[in-house]
Amino acid sequence: MEEMENCKRYSAESKGYNDKIYEVRFLPVMERPEYQEGETREALEKLKKEMAEKDFEKYINNGLIRVTYDGSHLMLIAKSEIYRTMLTGPFFNVICKAFDVGNFRVVSQVNGY
Repeated sequence: MEEMENCKRYSAESKGYNDKIYEVRFLPVMERPEYQEGETREALEKLKKEMAEKDFEKYINNGLIRVTYDGSHLMLIAKSEIYRTMLTGPFFNVICKAFDVGNFRVVSQVNGY
């Protein structure tokens, strides 16, 4: 709940819904409060240096919904199945190296399908 309080909420009332429904604007991973320090931030910085800038921006910074990392296990929630495929395919080794893990899990958000 604290994370929700840190994000700016926008009422959906102007779109015809009641004011109890709201939307939270997407923030790129590197701008989110929960990833500003600690092991996850350090690993993301390593990953940023290893990936091409356009790939990092597309698949990591703007492509991830959530990064869960405890120092030995990594789970990513990606925006879509194609992002999941890219993260577990061409970017697998660089992600493992940056987070110092032997393997990781990626779950894709399904957009109503």
